[in-house]
Amino acid sequence: MINFKLRTTLLYLAVAILVIWILLPIVWMVSTAFKPPKEQFTAPPLLFPLNPTLSNFETIATPWFIRIFVNSLIVSTSTTAIVIGMSLLPSYSFARFRFRLRRHIFYTLIFSQMFPLAALIIPIYMIVFTFNLLDTYYALVIANLTFTVPTSVWLMRSFILGIPVELEEAALIDGCSKISAFARIVLPLLGPGIASTTTYIFILTWQEFLFALTFISLDEMKTLTVGILRFIGQYAYAIDWGAVMAASTVASVPVFVLFMLLQRQLIAGLLKGALKT
Repeated sequence: MINFKLRTTLLYLAVAILVIWILLPIVWMVSTAFKPPKEQFTAPPLLFPLNPTLSNFETIATPWFIRIFVNSLIVSTSTTAIVIGMSLLPSYSFARFRFRLRRHIFYTLIFSQMFPLAALIIPIYMIVFTFNLLDTYYALVIANLTFTVPTSVWLMRSFILGIPVELEEAALIDGCSKISAFARIVLPLLGPGIASTTTYIFILTWQEFLFALTFISLDEMKTLTVGILRFIGQYAYAIDWGAVMAASTVASVPVFVLFMLLQRQLIAGLLKGALKT
């Protein structure tokens, strides 16, 4: 009994330490965004501002910042929608059909994720440059597809494997075609998996930095991850940490909102099918 209570106490203690470790940088970011300059470097440091201010948000509230925020939103939303649309049928095929070289093709798809983005940047740049797509949304969307589509196919295949094949067989007996069974049976049950994959792909695309830095040079076409650098490099001897944290806080809002909207489907999907192989 004592050992059980001790293990439970240690478990809760470990979870509490982990939660604090994860949340502390987020709390510090939001707190600094509301701190006046004098409170940002006090000793000892203040976890919460004594005199909260919106001056840091007023600093970043410019038409240019709104534009790069919209740029990130357009690129991330477009990429996520295209990735989900492109991944549904391939993931279903890998999960349900048995065809020649199926395993080899799937393992090649997974193997492609081993390459760092830095190794792909030059060939993708040559493609984008050849088709005159630099400084456009198309360049970022195409570049993002290279690492998000394989990930999406792999994730959704695991969710589809968690759906009983007997349901599709029953639909086929009732006269449905494969496509009809997929649309009427698999897609509705795949909702949590699609929500989980959508959230993950959106976060990956939203925080992407290397492609946005390489393919975009025009200020009005930059994304948030690159645009925030302006607040770091705009001062010769100091960094406006208040503006940086305010911009980072604003950049976190879409991800937070998406998670709140899809949290039920996300948790259900993670519990239901993510451990299937």
